[in-house]
Formats: sequence, structure tokens, C-alpha cells
Amino acid sequence: MRKSFSLVELVFVIVIIGALAGLATTWLFETRMDSQVATLKSDVATLLTQVPAEIVAGNIDVDTAAPEGFSTWGEWLMYVGALDKARWKSTENGVVAISYVNNNNNSNQVLCDGEYLYIDLIDGVLHFIPSNINANASNFCKIFRNSYNQNSETKINLKSSNAMQY
Repeated sequence: MRKSFSLVELVFVIVIIGALAGLATTWLFETRMDSQVATLKSDVATLLTQVPAEIVAGNIDVDTAAPEGFSTWGEWLMYVGALDKARWKSTENGVVAISYVNNNNNSNQVLCDGEYLYIDLIDGVLHFIPSNINANASNFCKIFRNSYNQNSETKINLKSSNAMQY
């Protein structure tokens, strides 16, 4: 009566388990990146709704310096959108997404730079222009950019008329 597996059977099982693990790792990595892009898209949607509401509620004039307590409009956008500093970085008048690239087991920050989510202080307009995301910065930035329709752009006028001022 046989009480153990042969060496060939064990090797065959190990090869199958290894192949399945390789496929699962690839699938999990892609799923993780998709969820990170979905989080960024949610952050963008939040900003596009929260910023106009905060401008009106606070009677904020976008022609001037950043609101009191903030050194730049980018910092203010981070605050208003409750953006995670691990995912976003403030610029002078806007924000840019952060990508993480693994090189030799080290994770390095890469900015998905470009002027794509910012306040134009001259016109008083909040711009979101996904086509301005630098897709060459990393594969993540490319996926983030391509997650939006080509030539899609959002402009929201933030200037209030004299009739709205309190």
C-alpha cells in the first residue's frame, strides 16, 4: 500500500501553485492600481463640488491671495477637498497626484505633474483638464489620465458677482 506522494507529483503540484500565485499577483497589482485611480477620481469629483460651495459659503474672492491661514491656493484646495498628502501634492494654485514607483524594493514618489487641477486666479475659474496629466511620468499617471474621456475638461467659474457678496 502506498502512503506518500512521488517526487514527480510533488514537483507538479508546486509548479501549478507557483503559476497560480504568479497570475494572482498580477491580478492583485492591477486591481490595486485600479482602486487607487478610482480614489483619485473620487477626490477630483469632491474638489469640483466642494470648492465652489466653499467659495460661496465663505464669500472668498479668488482674485486675491490664498485665504487666511494658507500660503497657497494649492494648500487651500488640499484642505477643502480633505485630500490625502500621500496621494496629492499642492502647487501654487492647484494640486497634482502622486504616483509610487517600485525600483529594487524601494518605493519612490513620482508626481503626475502637469497643470490639470488648478484655480486660474486671473479668470477666477477652477480648471480640471485631464489631458494635461503627464502620462510619461509613470504607468499609474498614464492610467489616471486615460481613465477620463479624451478632450474632457471641466471649468467652474468661482467669481461672485457683487449681488452675491454679503
